[in-house]
Amino acid sequence: MESIDSRLRRSGFFLRRRDLLAYGYSDSAICKSLAARRIFRVRQGWYSVPDAPESAVHAVRVGGRLTSLSALESYGLRVPRRPELHVAVVDTASRLRTPGDRSRRLGVIDPVRVHWIDRPARGGTSWRVSIDEALLAVLLEESREIAVACCGAALRHRQVSAARLDAVFDRAPVRVRPWRGLVSALDESHGESFVRLWFGDAGVSCVQQVYVPGVGRLDFRVSARVYVEIDGAQHDPGWTGESDSTYESDHDRDTTMGIDGDRVLRYTYRQIYGDWPRVLAAIRRAIADDVALAAYRRTHPYRALGRKRRTSVRNGRL
Repeated sequence: MESIDSRLRRSGFFLRRRDLLAYGYSDSAICKSLAARRIFRVRQGWYSVPDAPESAVHAVRVGGRLTSLSALESYGLRVPRRPELHVAVVDTASRLRTPGDRSRRLGVIDPVRVHWIDRPARGGTSWRVSIDEALLAVLLEESREIAVACCGAALRHRQVSAARLDAVFDRAPVRVRPWRGLVSALDESHGESFVRLWFGDAGVSCVQQVYVPGVGRLDFRVSARVYVEIDGAQHDPGWTGESDSTYESDHDRDTTMGIDGDRVLRYTYRQIYGDWPRVLAAIRRAIADDVALAAYRRTHPYRALGRKRRTSVRNGRL
């Protein structure tokens, strides 16, 4: 017979005691696997394996399934992070436990946000709801910026189709349905989603994901010669993620843009989330300067570097 831990992995990491008994495993076999630490008891009547996702273990231990931002993150989507664990629990549930200790009741100080639902959410697995249900939970309880960012991420990474997203919004409260028109699959990060929405609020026109020959794509163009880039952690020289840091290549691209008379404004997540008024003021000033300079040049033409000359400078030859 297949080992209990293999059966658990093949069944999505979690099974109840009665499920294991139904598969033909005895109580003694379960006890032996527990003693050998090939499996462990998540909460009363529920078992899992040591390599199960930590957030999944915490959700099942609480007594429900991952939902909202926690579920979306478990699907690999880059969404705004929150310190609390989002868990969907049916409203008849009782004896909820703290994520780290199955013997202690869930308290108000525990970093868990319980989403009470009247019936089990459709789809998903034993430890997380479906992406559609997670998005609906976000629409129900999160801000416009977070909701739009999450929907855009799911759409961009093809976790949902446009038609499925429309169906999610149809189930959402009337007050949030206009947000569907704000969702963009061009957003490459939640930082870009936030900035795009705030540009709209401030009356700043922008074009997303603009391709510049010899440079590549830039996040936003806000005037003829002014571009805005939103830099996540991978743009830092100390980045230690799986991919290489883009710090050096970013500066090379900015130099190329400068040679051709363009200006790139770069902002970190700390700046856009913690200092947006100053960021917006700097962008508005850059736009105004660009417009003024363009007007001046129309009446005071000058001879720019020729094409051959620009190419030589770009390649480091004078």
